[in-house]
Amino acid sequence: MRSLTGLLLATGFVLARGQDTFEPTDFNITDALLSHGINVSSLPELAPLAERSSLAGCSIACGSLKLLFNSQVISQNTAAYSNFTGSYWSQQQQAPDPYCIFKPTKPEQVSVQVLISRLTQCPFAIKSGGHAAFAGASSIDGGITVSLENFNQITPSSDKKSAVIGPGNRWLQVYSTLQKSDIVVIGGRVASIGVGGLTLGGGISFFSNLYGWACDNVNNYQLVTASGIILNVNQQSYPDLYWALRGGGNNFGVVTAFTVNTIPLPGGLMWGGSRVSLNASNNFPALIKAFVNLGSTGATKDPNAAQILSFTYYQGLPLASAALEYAKPVANPPIFNEYLAVPAISDTTQIRTLANLTNEFAVSNPDDLRETYWVATYKLTNDMTTFVKDVFYNEIPSIANAAGLVPAATLQVITVPQLEAMQKNGGNPLGLSPSSGPLLLLNMNVQWLNQADDKRILEFNNRIIARTVAYAQQHGLAEDYLYMNYASQFQDVIASYGEVNKERLEDVSKKYDPTGVFQDLVPGYFKLDGPPSSQVP
Repeated sequence: MRSLTGLLLATGFVLARGQDTFEPTDFNITDALLSHGINVSSLPELAPLAERSSLAGCSIACGSLKLLFNSQVISQNTAAYSNFTGSYWSQQQQAPDPYCIFKPTKPEQVSVQVLISRLTQCPFAIKSGGHAAFAGASSIDGGITVSLENFNQITPSSDKKSAVIGPGNRWLQVYSTLQKSDIVVIGGRVASIGVGGLTLGGGISFFSNLYGWACDNVNNYQLVTASGIILNVNQQSYPDLYWALRGGGNNFGVVTAFTVNTIPLPGGLMWGGSRVSLNASNNFPALIKAFVNLGSTGATKDPNAAQILSFTYYQGLPLASAALEYAKPVANPPIFNEYLAVPAISDTTQIRTLANLTNEFAVSNPDDLRETYWVATYKLTNDMTTFVKDVFYNEIPSIANAAGLVPAATLQVITVPQLEAMQKNGGNPLGLSPSSGPLLLLNMNVQWLNQADDKRILEFNNRIIARTVAYAQQHGLAEDYLYMNYASQFQDVIASYGEVNKERLEDVSKKYDPTGVFQDLVPGYFKLDGPPSSQVP
């Protein structure tokens, strides 16, 4: 295969002065494949497509990938196929049946797949960890599911100030490996979540009050574009595309490596765990007070502290779980005194490794259940937080008898220090500013067993979002922003970034993907023109 420079020249990718798009108007897919050493005429089913597209495109695409890459392509009706589709986190994601599964090992192979999909018009999905709650997010019916599991590089730089992380990794792998070098990266908080989706959607971390979100700590993206060109995207090389990737999801290409900042964490050690409290005496109001205080003044006073407050309902019992974390191995830090004063029926907080802490979080995110996530954002006040909690418990009776039900209203704060960190390196497209914070972030998350309960559980979540957003609007506490990694398939994430940022994202897409490959041939997840599903329950 040719070098990047050779491939750029061979396919006409010289961005001339005044040229509006990265891809030339006379771009030829078969020439681009030839640059990879692949002669379309030598592949029987692809040869006719040099002149026309085919309605049987996915059969042709998968057959051609099989000829080229053999065992890296998994076909239907095999044990490997069933094992793969059954490995997704949620049952909804397990349901789609791709025509084939492709497991590339090199960026050049991803490039070939993208070009073959363009030639055959076969749609595809991109899977990093597969930790999404609705069908089609990283799975696809009848198309090609591209699994990035073989992109599992975890390589610290010689000075330990950065690391190259492959999107096929889960966060447990990343943290366990980097722990040996006494460093860590800004990443996910659940062991089994994949690197790719979390980072491209924003990425809240235990360390975000200190360093910002995961997307704000990426120095370089290795990106396979719609034209099959492999780019190193950073603030110097392609600043517009770099900006778009920091929260823009899967709309601009396939990321095959992230170069990210690292921070020191000797031995991987920090303090954290969860405290569970009953709805007795003044417990819930006291927890909300602690939550609001830490999220506002406390986040600035001691940014080592992080928190997640969840109100849940388990076997008929209202419970609150406060997940508390501290970025240093210091037991019971004083910044948490308000929390620690609230009686708890269980307490797992201790000095432990980050990897161990993410394993504890994974226990509350079990595989193979029906799942839904919904999101909303508001201004942070005690009254707003209390109202969210009250609406959650008010709506619970409508679904309380669903089999295997575990519902939760999980609350976090997008703090002013986090918002300030979002402004570095040219900013990101999320549409948030320090002057808007601190913000209350709600993640409605529900687990259940039976598909028959889907409709009423989706309606339950929709009512909570509608009621709390209406209250926020009435009291001047509304905020449009929707965090991609918590959004449901019925929510328009990109529009929530604001009209100006949406238009700017669309301009970047048109420049680097003028034929809309990652809008049309990658239909899953959150597209620039609207939510995955318009049929709101």
